[in-house]
Order: sequence, then C-alpha cells, then structure tokens
Amino acid sequence: MSTLRFFAILLILTAVTSACASAPTATPTPALTPVTLQLKFVHGAQFAGFYAAAENGYYRNEGLDVALLPGAVEIDVLKTVLDGKAQFGVIGAVDLIPARADGRPVSAISTVYRRNPNIFISLTSAGVTRPQDFVGKKIRSVSDMPLILHSMMGRLGIRPDQYTEVNLPTDLALFATGEVPVWGAYTNVLLVAARQAGLQVNVIYPDDYGVHFYADTIFTTDDMIAKNPDLVVCFLRATLKGWTYAVENPAAIGPMVVKYMPTGDPALEAVKMTASIPLVNTGEDHIGWMKPEIWAGMEKTLREQDVLTKFVDVTQVYTMQFLKEIYK
Repeated sequence: MSTLRFFAILLILTAVTSACASAPTATPTPALTPVTLQLKFVHGAQFAGFYAAAENGYYRNEGLDVALLPGAVEIDVLKTVLDGKAQFGVIGAVDLIPARADGRPVSAISTVYRRNPNIFISLTSAGVTRPQDFVGKKIRSVSDMPLILHSMMGRLGIRPDQYTEVNLPTDLALFATGEVPVWGAYTNVLLVAARQAGLQVNVIYPDDYGVHFYADTIFTTDDMIAKNPDLVVCFLRATLKGWTYAVENPAAIGPMVVKYMPTGDPALEAVKMTASIPLVNTGEDHIGWMKPEIWAGMEKTLREQDVLTKFVDVTQVYTMQFLKEIYK
C-alpha cells in the first residue's frame, strides 16, 4: 500500500462524524463506553489491527474502552457473543454460515483476512509442487484445514481415500524430518518459521485452485445491529484504522503484541505481521471489505462437502451496512 493511499484511507475512516465519541465538553472527561471483543485464538500478530486501534487511541477517540479477550480451544466464540459476555467476536467466516442455518442470530460486519492463511507446504526435496502430488501421501490436516483440503482435492477429482490425513502439532522439527511430506500450515506462522530456519519449501495455495474462504471475520448479534448501530460503526471504524496502521507499519506491531503476550518475540511478531499483509490488504476494494460472491461460494462449498445441510439465506449471514457507511 502506498503512503498516499494509506493516508487517503485514514482520511476516509475519520471523515464520518463519530456517533459514539462525545462532543468536546468541559472537564471531567465523559466516561468511555466499555466494549469487549472475543478473539478466536491466543494473542499474537494475527490480531495486530485490534492492538493498533487500542494502543494508538483509535478506540478511545471513538469514546470506547475496548477489552481484547484471548481465545482458546475451549472457548466458544459464538456463544460468548450470544451470551452477551462480549459485544463482538472474531471467527472464521465459514463458521458463521452453519451458525446462521442453526438459527443463531449473528452477522458478519467485516472480514480482516480476505485471503485465507491456510496453505500446504512441503520440503522441496519431497518433489510436491501441486495438489495432484498429494496422492498416496500423508498430509498434516488439523483444525479448519480438512474442509479446505477436501474442497481443493475434490475440485481436481481426487478422493479422500487417495491420501491419508494425520493430526500433528505445529512443530517445525517434525516438519523438517519429512516423515509427513505435506503439511497444512498457516502462511503467517509455520511458513514463517520454516523460512527463518533456512528450510527450502514448496507452497501450494488453495486460492490458486478455486477455494476462496474468508478467514478472520468480525461479527456481532442481530440485536446489536438493530439496537445500537452507532456503536457498531464506531467500533468498526476504529478497528479498520487499526488494521490500516498495521499494514503500513508492520515493524511497529511487535512491541504492541508483547504488551498482550509478554512471552512473545517482538521481532518475530513483526515478521508474522509482514507475512499477513497480503491476507489483509489484497489490493482489491478496501481493508475489511466483503464480496457477495465469496460468501455465496463458501456456502456452495459447505453444501458440496455436506457440512451444511440446512437451508440458509447466505445474504443474511453478513451485512455491508457499516462498511458502506464508513467508506462512503
């Protein structure tokens, strides 16, 4: 992103009059509105824009005091928001579609990772350069990777019984042995670690094979959207400013991350943020923007993979209302 475009985006984001921030008044300063955001995972550069919005005062300028709750395997992000323990949450976009089909009243308001970080990597010595080379091999596939793997392979006419999926931890030493030749990984985590260790790897991007899944997506409840739209605008506007800052200043993210994750390495977190830039700033539209055709494609893929069996109007899973208001 050019410096000129960066400042242009910041100008757009600040142009809309804040409905949350109080007008200047005499002291004492009005109390900030408390807001809680439930993250999908532990603290790290994955959530850089939220830290930037907090540390740079973007939330405060909107009259908000935002608490950022780390996620964990045992935390149900959807339930946390629906129970009112958090007003906003971050979750994979494909998780929102079946949730809506099950009658859970939640809607996406913006997507941070507009390209999915899920990739497949192998040591160059394994000679794996395309999905067709996965046939007959073991593949590390965990978390949300099986859906992407099955979708990609299915598009190529390759059945699940033509390869073997294994569950392995995120362990660079295990990957380096080559015993499991193909690893599902995140482009801004394990791939970063492998390259920093000097390993020569081949990378297969599911996006190149027609599998387009939004990843980290910000959502809230239908009730919040209906009853407090001004708060949603203020929270999202500050958040988008934070992500714009993170994209333009990845080196500044490391020190911010360690404020939330004291055991972190600021230099490594800055590298992870740099690796995340193409996921956030795709060169199309605005940061945080969503496309109807991507949502429709995800819904279609979920049906093809028998993950989604109930009817859902996918246009009700997300709303462009706030992005359109902010970006005008």
